[in-house]
Amino acid sequence: MRFPYLHRGRHTYPIVPIILSYQGKSLRTEGLLDSGANISLFLAEVAAYLGLSLETGNPTSLSGVGGRILGYRHEVTLAIEATTFQAAIVFSAEFISSFNILGRDNFFEQFRITFNERLKFVEIELEDSTV
Repeated sequence: MRFPYLHRGRHTYPIVPIILSYQGKSLRTEGLLDSGANISLFLAEVAAYLGLSLETGNPTSLSGVGGRILGYRHEVTLAIEATTFQAAIVFSAEFISSFNILGRDNFFEQFRITFNERLKFVEIELEDSTV
C-alpha cells in the first residue's frame, strides 16, 4: 500500500485512511503514522460515534510533550485497505489534536512501514501474512 503525504496547512504529513469498527458501527477516518508514539490515540468523539462508552475501557495515563492526559483503552476492528485486524486504541476526551494517532503498538508491529520524506509518501507492507 502506498499513500501520498497529505497537506494540512503549510505542511505535509504521513496520514492514512482507515476504517474503525465496533459492534456493527463503522467510521472512515484518518490516522497520522507516528513512529514516536507507543500507542494509538484517538479523539473521544470517535469513540462516541462508534457507540463506545469511553470510561468502560481500561484507564490509561499518557504523558508526552503536551503533559499528562487520561485515556481509555478499547479493542476495535481496524481496516487499512484490505487488511483488517483487532487493535487496542486509547480514546481520550483530554486529547486535543488535529490528528488521530497511529502508534507502534498494535499498528506498526503489523507492517513494514517506509517513510519517503523526500518524495512525500509512505509505503505500508504486511510483515506477516497471518494478520
